[in-house]
Amino acid sequence: MKSLQLWSVSLSAVIITVLMLSGCTPGGMPERIGSNKCYYGEVDYVSVFQWKGIVYTDNYDKDISGIKKGEEVGDIRYRKADHTCPREPMQDGDATLLEVGTKLYEVKGYKTPARLIAGDRLFVASDNPTAQTMNDLLDIAGKIKTVRFISGMDSSPLKDFSPEAAEVFIREYPKLKYVPFKQLYKENKGLAGGDYWLEIELIDGTRRTIIYNTKFAVFNPSAYATPELAKLVEAQRKLIYVK
Repeated sequence: MKSLQLWSVSLSAVIITVLMLSGCTPGGMPERIGSNKCYYGEVDYVSVFQWKGIVYTDNYDKDISGIKKGEEVGDIRYRKADHTCPREPMQDGDATLLEVGTKLYEVKGYKTPARLIAGDRLFVASDNPTAQTMNDLLDIAGKIKTVRFISGMDSSPLKDFSPEAAEVFIREYPKLKYVPFKQLYKENKGLAGGDYWLEIELIDGTRRTIIYNTKFAVFNPSAYATPELAKLVEAQRKLIYVK
């Protein structure tokens, strides 16, 4: 699964988020039949599912031994990869790649709108229409251990934030207002260029990739940076190149 993680962080913020929300990129031209899209040729799906209106995406963590399963909350009922003409939009219980019958569980210590375990994989919220802040989306306040820059090519670590900068980021990032990606994308001319990759490591050992666009001062998962946070991230970014 590591190769999938490396692949995902090598894409632009736009492509990653579109894949997260739509779950696929058709290899052939789609043809609309009724309300469904039919795909001919190969379809490369990102592993996502929808539950209670929230889209969850595989976090691709190889080691999730630091988290514990909670109560079972449901199961997958429909798999898009099994259908040439998958139904759209996705419904609760629909997945792209997870097998029908895969059990869904709470993650102990996290709110279910932020994280669920599907089978033996950790899935994290990538789109929540009711979220107001980044913490509503991710449930990470008080749970971030380390913040660092990583390579957009292979996700290797580049530079940890200084302790002082990390303290500010850890405090302020969860407070940011969550903005639906489609809105943010429209407001910023497609977010072309200026992407840098960050990684937050949580106290349970799991990690979450965040993309920061220096050109528009926005994060993905989608939020506008405050002037203070934008200045801080830019200052830390420049340290990557200091020998």
